[in-house]
Amino acid sequence: MIYKNKYMKQYLYILFFSCVVFGCQIKTERGEGPDESSVSAAEKTAAEKMKATDPRKNERYSLTEDRSKFEELRKDIPAETKSRNDEKALYMEWMSGYEREPSDIRSKYSSLVAKKRENFNKDMNQIRDLYSKEETKKKDAFSKAIAEERNEIKDQKLSREDRTEAYNKIDTKRRDFYAGLREDRDSFEADYRQKRKDFEEYIKERSDIFNGQLKEYTAKFNDLKKAKGK
Repeated sequence: MIYKNKYMKQYLYILFFSCVVFGCQIKTERGEGPDESSVSAAEKTAAEKMKATDPRKNERYSLTEDRSKFEELRKDIPAETKSRNDEKALYMEWMSGYEREPSDIRSKYSSLVAKKRENFNKDMNQIRDLYSKEETKKKDAFSKAIAEERNEIKDQKLSREDRTEAYNKIDTKRRDFYAGLREDRDSFEADYRQKRKDFEEYIKERSDIFNGQLKEYTAKFNDLKKAKGK
């Protein structure tokens, strides 16, 4: 109970400090448009969903635990700052009192990373599936329209030259359409790869910080253990 109270005080101190530092920035950071949280996931396109995969701003991927009970206190703190504070608080909880074995702490961290990576991979796969489905719809709609145009040409009494010109226009339209689809797909895949790269860079960045803290904790833990043995 002592350590829990100590952790709660430390966490509330982080909250208070963040509110003071970032409180003056709230007005400039808020937009005048509708809150994105009010838009259902089903209404978002693959591109919009892709923007929401930043692990520094989305707690579904960030290396934190659920802290929903604190959200009312922290509602005006920028998302990236909240995530960073939550990580610090989580590590403080794990390492408070030097009671846990360092191996246990590392195991907890590894499990957390695995969970967040699973969330991220699942959502990224859904984004790709959504994009592919929308792409297929565009192809089907275009093919249907082209078929109708061809049928219209067949029904018209045209000279050989006019008929050839009409079909050539359709072929040009088809080439342009599929060239545009390829460009869009290439752009999507580039963004998709970048998001995965950003996530792995985030994990490495946070893991470096965690490993440094665990190293200090391990040294102190071993010193205390030796002292108790004596």
